[in-house]
Amino acid sequence: MRRFGLSQRVILGSLLVCALMVVFMGIALRRFSSVIDATAHLRVADDVLLVGSQVQNDLLELFQTSEIFDQYISDQTWRHYFSFSQRVDTLLDRAKELRQFRKQGEEFALLDRTRLEMAELLQNATYTINPNFPVGAISSATLQRIKAARTRLHEQIRELLKQERENRMALDGIMRQHIESMSRTMLWVAGLVLAAGLLFAFYLHRAAMAPLRSLMDIMRTSGEPGRVVFLEPAGAPEMRELIDSFNQMNAAIGKQQKRLSSMLQLAVTVAHEVRNPVAAIGTAIQALQNGYPADGPDREIFAEILKEVYRVNSIISDLLVFARPRSLNPERMKWSELMDELRILLRSWLDERNISMSIDIPAALDEAVADRNQFHRALLNLLTNAIDAVDRDGRIEIFAEACTTGVRVVVEDSGTGIPDERLESIFDPFFTTKTKGTGLGLAIVSGIVESHGGTVRATTGRRLRGARFELELPREVAAVFVEGRPSPSATSFSAAEIGSPPEPSMKPAEADREGEHPNA
Repeated sequence: MRRFGLSQRVILGSLLVCALMVVFMGIALRRFSSVIDATAHLRVADDVLLVGSQVQNDLLELFQTSEIFDQYISDQTWRHYFSFSQRVDTLLDRAKELRQFRKQGEEFALLDRTRLEMAELLQNATYTINPNFPVGAISSATLQRIKAARTRLHEQIRELLKQERENRMALDGIMRQHIESMSRTMLWVAGLVLAAGLLFAFYLHRAAMAPLRSLMDIMRTSGEPGRVVFLEPAGAPEMRELIDSFNQMNAAIGKQQKRLSSMLQLAVTVAHEVRNPVAAIGTAIQALQNGYPADGPDREIFAEILKEVYRVNSIISDLLVFARPRSLNPERMKWSELMDELRILLRSWLDERNISMSIDIPAALDEAVADRNQFHRALLNLLTNAIDAVDRDGRIEIFAEACTTGVRVVVEDSGTGIPDERLESIFDPFFTTKTKGTGLGLAIVSGIVESHGGTVRATTGRRLRGARFELELPREVAAVFVEGRPSPSATSFSAAEIGSPPEPSMKPAEADREGEHPNA
């Protein structure tokens, strides 16, 4: 069977099951034919019994007539005899259709001879006394012989009917046996066909589903970072070919992962090496700024340099966060409190651009168990992107609503929205069309949400017709945590590393507004 493909096995198995069904149905039809045959014989036996009863009635009427005219044969006697004789002919014709006719043939032949003998006696004993009064006179000896023949006819018919009733009862029992046998046969047919179908389904499961299930299990585990697993080919030729293709694909993915890991490690190393000089530059510029006259003509240059130093350090921070994820630290939190903190943090920027931000978190959905710092960073990224997209005199809405998975946190703005062709790629790492930044902001947001067992989706706004970001999370996010599971985490830096912002006008958006609308 290994030489046959899965489709060929399905065809052969189906043909085998069909052949078994044909054989079993043939057996059942034979049983059914026996039942029909027995039913036909029962119908004939019932006809014979009915005709026999009518013969008995005719014979009784003949007896009554002859007893009224013991010594005369009238036309009425002959009419009764002719009717009786025709009944006997019908009885004999119907009896020939019975299975027992060969066994009872002598009894029926004797009945026929007795009938003819009685007819001959009546014929010879009848003569006309007066043409106007056709009555035959019968001698005493002839009358006795007629009565004896009549009695024999009566006894023979009664005996035949008795035997036919017994035969009918036996035939009825045989038919019941046939019906019971047919019922058992049909049950066996149904059971065997069901068993054959189950065996065939089990065989298909072993040949197809078991390797597929192993393949799916391997595919689930292959998505873990740094893990490449191969599956031993098994099952039907199609399944072995599929597993071979999967192993080849897995090997290619493993090589690609190694290359990406090496490149990412190189980027982290470079980021570490660059970060220290950048921090030193920031500290030096800050020292020069402090020693420079307050009314000096080049003081704004120092502020601009510090601003760019801060931005470079923010890019390095994003790169380190994406390349070096940390374990989650879940705690019980409230969405409303986190949103209020973010509004306070962004208040100066919102007021400067005259942007209104509303927060609507129902009390039933307010509490959650999650890593508060992680979501602080994720929502800060989304809000700074929204502010950048809305520009001036716009509106941002933050609200929560129930969904099938638990709770959905939505950030919606009145900006220009996101082009449809970029919706699928907006969360990809390093995807950006901006001149500034690395394109890791929304990738970090996606990683944070997915590490909590949720999903993030970008679409067109429903209320404000701008961009809409939906974060769908389980109500008890802590239930999906896996101890030691890596996830993106915010990285803090001291003022000594980057220098303090030169002016209060420095906004958090300068650090994280990456990969979003309107130019994502």
